[in-house]
Amino acid sequence: MKKQIYSLLYTGLLLPISASAVPLFGTATTDFVINGTTVASRPELAGVILEDKLSNFTISGAGETLSGIIQNRVVRSDVDGTLDFYWRIIPTSGDGDLMAFRVGGFDGFALNADWRTDGVGDIGPNIARYFGDGSGEVNFLFENEVGGNDISGYQTSKFFFLDTDAVNYNKNASFDLLCSNQNCISESYSTFGPATVPVPASVWLFVTGLIGLTGLNLQKKGKQI
Repeated sequence: MKKQIYSLLYTGLLLPISASAVPLFGTATTDFVINGTTVASRPELAGVILEDKLSNFTISGAGETLSGIIQNRVVRSDVDGTLDFYWRIIPTSGDGDLMAFRVGGFDGFALNADWRTDGVGDIGPNIARYFGDGSGEVNFLFENEVGGNDISGYQTSKFFFLDTDAVNYNKNASFDLLCSNQNCISESYSTFGPATVPVPASVWLFVTGLIGLTGLNLQKKGKQI
């Protein structure tokens, strides 16, 4: 308990409390405090649900086991048309405590992390650990364990998300989960993530043609002068 309090005080001193999503940046591994937000405070989170899928997960190791469901959602913002990627953890059986959800495949995109206080679920993550090594990985950490087998039964997470500047998506991203014991980790599962769509060759030909015409016009003007 003391360890959790000291950790919270330490990270709280480093980062200001805010009602908006936290931008993730830097070239080193950095922890960002996330406090939760709502559509009322961030209207750009409102949008159309493009995907809403359920998938199973299992974690085992070091005497702990935990199984359940991951809800994965993709939302296109009504404000600017960019994509937000959501996850929700729903444990169903086992005696383990889930401490972290790591997602990868988001390199090359602007990322803002947070969780929704105005949605279903019991608790949200309080740390977004950004790996600034070009891997595009973000680790959502739960100081209060998700899935603890206590008197209140199994807890579920709130929806936590990455708000991105992507406008296209596919299912080439991945995630894994970690128990309270670091030797207890799940396999890697596929999830929705941002995608870059190559510009068609015809568009490149059109653009290079315009550049060529512009250069030719400048040359003619230079001769006239």
